[in-house]
Amino acid sequence: MNALEKRPNTFQKFFFKVPVWVHKMGFGGWERLVGAQWMLIAATGRKSGKRRETMVDVMHYDAATDTYYIEAAYGSRADWYRNIQANPHFEAQVGRRKFHASASPLTTGNAGEMIVQFFRRKPAYTRTVMAMVGMKFEGEDELRALGSKLTLIAVQPENVDR
Repeated sequence: MNALEKRPNTFQKFFFKVPVWVHKMGFGGWERLVGAQWMLIAATGRKSGKRRETMVDVMHYDAATDTYYIEAAYGSRADWYRNIQANPHFEAQVGRRKFHASASPLTTGNAGEMIVQFFRRKPAYTRTVMAMVGMKFEGEDELRALGSKLTLIAVQPENVDR
């Protein structure tokens, strides 16, 4: 079984919730200290109907189209990803900006190149995060191939009054 087929273990689940808790304590934006930008996603649970929150990496922000590109480390089997597939309208927050959003997956070719560009901007962070989920790579070609297997998502704010 490769890293993309595994689910997070108990320690990883706990570890991945820490940024959400820190954000709720009023320290949103602290991730910039480690050179990252994160998005807090609040979606409706597909089974429970309850509010579910998770923090994900922003791989890139395109100001011209007001689009954030994020990655699902555990692919289309990630609970938060399955929640936004089932309930496509969700709340998001990047820094102090809060908005209602919707998401769509990227093509595999775009995903591979996007992760290479992210690596060029943040090499140590990329290697660390990918190693945490069991993914290692030697160079950009290997990373591009690995990235083409990842689930990258375009998130756009919705222009609706709620």
